[in-house]
Amino acid sequence: MGLIYLMRHGESIVNRERRLTCRQFAGDLTERGREQAALAATWLADKGIAVMRASPFDRAQQSAQIIAQQLGLSAQMDDDLREMDCGALEGRTDEDGWTIWRGVFDRWNARDWAATFPDGESYRQAFDRFTRALARVRPDETALLVTHGGITITVVPYVCVNAAALQGERHVENTGFVILEPYGDGRFICRAWNAADHLKTA
Repeated sequence: MGLIYLMRHGESIVNRERRLTCRQFAGDLTERGREQAALAATWLADKGIAVMRASPFDRAQQSAQIIAQQLGLSAQMDDDLREMDCGALEGRTDEDGWTIWRGVFDRWNARDWAATFPDGESYRQAFDRFTRALARVRPDETALLVTHGGITITVVPYVCVNAAALQGERHVENTGFVILEPYGDGRFICRAWNAADHLKTA
């Protein structure tokens, strides 16, 4: 039985800017983000990763490339691993924009299928495409999927049979891991949420 290691990308420039970047791919890793990815690669070295896929966003691709190089693997692009599409909020840094974002985000956390970002994605759409990405991993494979915090936080608890245990565990740090074990019928056992021991060595 394999495992899925879901990893949020390393710290990026847009994280530092508090810029909503959920549609445009641009946004390089910071020096700290590159360091986080390198530490994550060292932590993953003995985990038996055989498959790597990553969101098309620059911050995820750059994180994946650092890890792939250290592990001697190649990372495939998977569009279904991209961040939630926040539509008309793209690029905003103002508090009003973040207030609108948080309102939709809270509804996604509550599994409100109809909740939709202005001119963007609904929770139903996001849930369906992110679970497609999870379904591409064979049960006997151990895979690393490099993705984003928002989509992980809002979707993954609802595909876990032990979701009740995750209700107070919604934060995921940059390069934090959520570790999933296949359970059957598209559901998983969450073995760890926001595993980030590798960051303590920095």
